[in-house]
Amino acid sequence: MGRIGASLSGIERALLNRLAESTAAATLNVLHLTTGKRINAPSDDPTTFVQLAGYQSRLADVTATMSNVTQAGGMVAQAESTLAAMQVQLGVIRTELLKDEDRTLSAAERAAAQANIDQALDAFAALVETDIDGKRLLDGSADFVVTGRDASQVSGITVYSTGGSGAVAQARTISGSVTQAATRAELTYTGSGAHPGADATITIAGNRGSTAITVSTTDTIDEVAEKVNDASHKTGVVATVSSPGPNKVITFTTVDYGTEATIAITVDDGAFDVSGGNGDGTANGADAVATINGRIYDGSDSSEVVHGNSVDVSEYGLHAAIEFTPGFTGTFDALSVEGGGLTFALSTDLARRSTLAIPSLQPALVGGLSGNLAEIGSGGDYSGLDGNTSRALRIVDEAVARLTVVEGSVDGFHNAQISSASSVLAALEEDLEETILQTDGYDEEEEMVLLAKNQDLMANAISGLAILDQQRLSIVNLIKHIAGLD
Repeated sequence: MGRIGASLSGIERALLNRLAESTAAATLNVLHLTTGKRINAPSDDPTTFVQLAGYQSRLADVTATMSNVTQAGGMVAQAESTLAAMQVQLGVIRTELLKDEDRTLSAAERAAAQANIDQALDAFAALVETDIDGKRLLDGSADFVVTGRDASQVSGITVYSTGGSGAVAQARTISGSVTQAATRAELTYTGSGAHPGADATITIAGNRGSTAITVSTTDTIDEVAEKVNDASHKTGVVATVSSPGPNKVITFTTVDYGTEATIAITVDDGAFDVSGGNGDGTANGADAVATINGRIYDGSDSSEVVHGNSVDVSEYGLHAAIEFTPGFTGTFDALSVEGGGLTFALSTDLARRSTLAIPSLQPALVGGLSGNLAEIGSGGDYSGLDGNTSRALRIVDEAVARLTVVEGSVDGFHNAQISSASSVLAALEEDLEETILQTDGYDEEEEMVLLAKNQDLMANAISGLAILDQQRLSIVNLIKHIAGLD
């Protein structure tokens, strides 16, 4: 006699296996669509999983560095904007000074112009103290630390880099001597007693520009010198008067030093005989000659940059401009350059750092051979306009030149370091993302088709099992009917 068994038939096993397989496949399809990844666990593909982990770690480093670069770019951009605003204030000061270029303002007008100059100087000083991302970048806080400087030997030093490659800039020492001090261009004119010997119109040309001056025998030699000095901001030439004998002598001298400092005095009308220099009414200065860290800087090598008393030192990563005090010769005290400046992580290599040094731009430190900005404020040696106007204009022009150099350094860092790092990192980020996509990517449309197919297989298996279950129930009911149990 046969019996009804409780075990699964072969077809049921096949349907259940198909249901399990299609359910697992559909679940994996959903996971791919949800995560956007083909490899979600080591079991999916052990080798590829390890590769992906490396790519993703590298991408995380690049993304973090990109954030650093963006922050650095924002900080430096703010510094650039602040420097531009400082240039605007210098323009305001210059405009006020030019009002009295011919010394025709009244006392009240000069007081009003000086008040405007003071206001612009205050704005300039406030910009120097501006906090940028919680840091003061223009008051010297972002500069290298230089010790050992004797002002009677070295009037100033600007350090651009020390060659450090780590988080802390490399300490460097600068030592040596000056064997020849830079000189100014110089010409002399000897008057007839206390007056010029003849009427004349002359053109004085210096390395900063030129101007014409009228000389009369009714002028005194001191008045002629005053005319020259009142135009010194146009020419870069100043005049001093001495009395070595019965005839007063005017000495024309360039404000600047070095071979680029020149004078040319041309007689346009009348007579005005100058002597000295090249013997033809022209003269040139000479650059300094120095030995620094064992290397001679005399301008003979095109790689050596010497301007007057300023020597650009560039060796083994050290780049600095040293300004020697006019007239100094001999051995100078060793200078020690230590850490400082702004340090940025612009590379995924943690051992590499980029440093930007910004010298102090306090008014008392900005200017040149003619003086500094603090000296043209009220109470300063060159305030009040009138006879100080031309010198004050020279100071402002020297301050503009100084600020322009700093702007160039900051702009150069932005372009050469930050912008290039941003471009490199953006390209690397794109390459890594593409590599990850190619390694771990999937076709969304294909995945959707597969999901639909697996869902159909699941439905078919469930339908098949339902039919078998219905057939089994029908058989049971038939047996019950035959047995008279219904």
